[in-house]
Amino acid sequence: MFSRVNRTAFQKPANYWLACASELIRPALVGWAWASCPSARTPPTAWRRGLLVGSNHIGDCLYLTPSFAALRAGLPDCEWFIAAPPPACEVLETNPHLRGCVRLDVTTVPLAQARAELAAIGPFDAAISYSHTRAWPHLLRLARLGIPNRAGYIHKGFSGLVTHPIALRHPQPFPFYFRDLVSQLTGRPVPAPVRPQVFPTGADRQAAAECWERLGLASGPPVVMCFCTSRQPTGVWPLAKFAETLRLLAARGGCQILLGGSAGDRVALERVRTLAGLTCPVVAGDLSLRALVCFLPRCAAVLAPDTGTRHLANAAGVPVVFVRNLYVNRVESGVYCPTELDVAPPVEFVPPAEQAHWFDQIQPTTVVDALMKFIRCARPSP
Repeated sequence: MFSRVNRTAFQKPANYWLACASELIRPALVGWAWASCPSARTPPTAWRRGLLVGSNHIGDCLYLTPSFAALRAGLPDCEWFIAAPPPACEVLETNPHLRGCVRLDVTTVPLAQARAELAAIGPFDAAISYSHTRAWPHLLRLARLGIPNRAGYIHKGFSGLVTHPIALRHPQPFPFYFRDLVSQLTGRPVPAPVRPQVFPTGADRQAAAECWERLGLASGPPVVMCFCTSRQPTGVWPLAKFAETLRLLAARGGCQILLGGSAGDRVALERVRTLAGLTCPVVAGDLSLRALVCFLPRCAAVLAPDTGTRHLANAAGVPVVFVRNLYVNRVESGVYCPTELDVAPPVEFVPPAEQAHWFDQIQPTTVVDALMKFIRCARPSP
């Protein structure tokens, strides 16, 4: 019974034992799920309308995008929708391999609201819970929504809520998990590339060009764009370290520096600018996510923490130097595109009290050297 639960996938022992307990009550979960949605289970080839649900931050959603084409091709009779609130929905709404994007977090909104918004689209006969870290809230909500076919991972327990179990090869870089899921559902291999895909509109491209012109970047040295904020509460390189790096980079010369983030990041970005002693522009909420993907290829390089902007840079194909989050698995959050460089030390699951020691091992001069290599190879700014 417990063989379904993968002990190595748990960082906290308490969560492992909770997963084991969920397997002890598996028959009860199966019965409850059947009572919630008594419709017949069907094979994936018979699915007609499917919903993707999971951890819907920007990076989480971008990890999925390289495999959407294979999902659509492998199950051609199924229309696929994804549930994602702003801002992540911005990188999904124009994806040609999806039928649509539902702008809500299915697991946190009231059940009645989720039912109403999904009913407006039509009945769903299948759903994929793509999260591999904490899937049970998604699976529980999908059962309560009456969706009879629920594909998901069972390595963290709650297998009684899953009708189409997905095997997990752990650990791998995050994008490879969904690629494996699609391969198992469709019975076909999925092409190797895992670079995120974003499909901008003409308006997005125009907004990027206008922003570039407005900032006066149309002529001059190559541009390095720095993002230094993250939603993660721990494991993130301190703002002071980013500021020191930018100060050294500016002293080297040969590039223009740009600070970027959301509108809510402006205060933090201006603080970094002050600490670095710079007068560079701050782009905070000036561009939508798709417009940002159009803006980034004009830059020589990007400096970022391990957050959504790193993955947007990967989607844009621009070289990105990033500081991996020290609190998570270093394989899962490590390099997955050839245009990115991880400058974090080779450690993982570092407790918050010990992170400052390891952050001090990342020398700003080393980060500057990495950025300068990209700058030297850059073409002149358009």
